[in-house]
Amino acid sequence: MLYLHVPFCKQACSYCNFHFSTSMKTRPGVLEGMHKELKLRRHELSEDQVPSIYFGGGTPSLLTDEELSAFFQVFEDASYLAALLPPAVGAHAGAMELDKSGAGPVEITLEANPDDLDERTIQTLAASPVNRLSIGIQSFFEADLQFMNRAHNAAEARTAVEKVNRAGFHDVSIDLIYGGQTTTDEMWAENLRIATDLGVTHISAYALTVEPRTALGVQVEKGKVAGTDDAKFERHFDMLVDHLTGHGYRHYEVSNFCLPGHASKHNSGYWSGQPYLGIGPGAHGFDGDRVRRWNVSNNAAYAKALAEISTPEDLAAAEGFLYETETLTDRDRYNEYIMTALRRDEGVQLTELQRLFGAKAVPYFAKSQEGNVAAGLFQDVSQGHYRLSRAGIMRADGIAADGFQ
Repeated sequence: MLYLHVPFCKQACSYCNFHFSTSMKTRPGVLEGMHKELKLRRHELSEDQVPSIYFGGGTPSLLTDEELSAFFQVFEDASYLAALLPPAVGAHAGAMELDKSGAGPVEITLEANPDDLDERTIQTLAASPVNRLSIGIQSFFEADLQFMNRAHNAAEARTAVEKVNRAGFHDVSIDLIYGGQTTTDEMWAENLRIATDLGVTHISAYALTVEPRTALGVQVEKGKVAGTDDAKFERHFDMLVDHLTGHGYRHYEVSNFCLPGHASKHNSGYWSGQPYLGIGPGAHGFDGDRVRRWNVSNNAAYAKALAEISTPEDLAAAEGFLYETETLTDRDRYNEYIMTALRRDEGVQLTELQRLFGAKAVPYFAKSQEGNVAAGLFQDVSQGHYRLSRAGIMRADGIAADGFQ
């Protein structure tokens, strides 16, 4: 799998703690550095075509047609993908028949903000190999969007999905945020109604988190904005699950819902421990076994370092200033498996636990969860399959922590 972090945004959302910059001064150097990193690190993944590519950020929908085309040319040149491109992305919209269902062998997702989805950008994306869009809606209400300092308005939120559907995209995910200070129960119910009426195939819904060193975090710390309300989070989560499962969506991960056949291949790969390469400032990667790696979260430092690197050997010597690594212990690997498995609807299967970590892991985990089983936080463990109940999902992190070594 391949993840590309495009670290540029028009403006800063009040709640966001991802790495990004609203300054575009380093943009040429960063993008050129990402191209070079893609070429120099190709050997870190299997020689086969990658199963998924994800443009995240930041705001990848800020990429111009030339910038997007350049990435796909690198993918092709470095054998991440088979030949996919027309002569220039956007130049000949009808030059090739591109599958926009997301059902093909390679899922290619691009995150987009509604305000970026003008006719030119949509045409560029429709003519490209991108076959899945993840649109940062967050809310269909002006009060919420202004509170979160989003760049789009309520009207753009409502029309974004309709426009990309008309352009041929039929694998569309949207992000929604619940439990915020401005979001009433009635507004949240309406957000859910609009989302399902639009027919999106995938919904990622997150509780509004007050993160340190964000604009929202500072406002809450200074008492200018009220803190979040756990009771509201719980109400909104119940409404979320009831509404979406009632409309045929599979609740396949704590925060993620999909219509049949539309689970995110890329994110599912993360949650099941598949190897992935993280490219760009602040990007993280994993070798599928024990080594995690993350790039420096500084655009200027990233661009400068890559400009001075020419070979894989140079890149290997850049550890400590371009990137850092961590080698997971057996305990780390076990704890990560428990955390991610309990968040998914597959849950922890004792046969898989034994296969991965040995026979002693099974009685250890079962013993750690006796109290949670008795409290009704699991659906049914009679067949050695620990899947969280509705009440358990609300406490997933704590339940996982109970099972840690």
